[in-house]
Amino acid sequence: MSHVAHAVETSKTWTRDGFMISTDTALIPIDTLNKAFASEDMYWASPLPEPVMRDMLDNSICFGLYSPTPAPPPAAEPSQEGTGVAAAPDPAETLHEIATSVKPGVNSNPTATAHAEGPVGTTAREEQGPSLIGFARCITDRVSLLYLTDVYVQPEWQGRGLGKWLISCVQEVVEDMPYLRRSLCIIGHDKERSMEFYGRLMKMTPVQEPVAVLNWKGPGNTF
Repeated sequence: MSHVAHAVETSKTWTRDGFMISTDTALIPIDTLNKAFASEDMYWASPLPEPVMRDMLDNSICFGLYSPTPAPPPAAEPSQEGTGVAAAPDPAETLHEIATSVKPGVNSNPTATAHAEGPVGTTAREEQGPSLIGFARCITDRVSLLYLTDVYVQPEWQGRGLGKWLISCVQEVVEDMPYLRRSLCIIGHDKERSMEFYGRLMKMTPVQEPVAVLNWKGPGNTF
């Protein structure tokens, strides 16, 4: 393995106010992540068998966002300038992909089931460890190209700046790739705010060149 690829593959960890972000895929509780993949929030995804999910994670650069507690503390009534208007969530916390439709008939609150079974899933390791409350995944050759997808923050943890922090950590890894040609993401929901958000945190801009993006919808496509 080249020293450049090795630098990207080395697990990284960030901590803040008791929260942790890590690129160590061994920490990710598959049951909890699959509940998120089954929800309306991640409408472009669907649950995967555990060995398949593990292969996907191990072949990507994944960012797990962990909380020391399974549920957030009670928050004061949110408002802006005393108007009583709730602050809008970060675009990173309003999930996005190429489509804007949602999967019908799927429970939109995967955390309700997770809380009923235990703080973060069913295994002893998950019950004792921190709770997975957010996620982002980068598909990359670790040298020249990086595609950001599967950005997720649990609804009850949104509005706390965690999405901004998560994406800032992603960008730190992106900027450790000295031969990178492009980093990419596809935005479908709330495009204007999301473009500003990713432009500010990841230096991304809409593609200006006259190009056509081609795709083939494989068996795992959900929309």
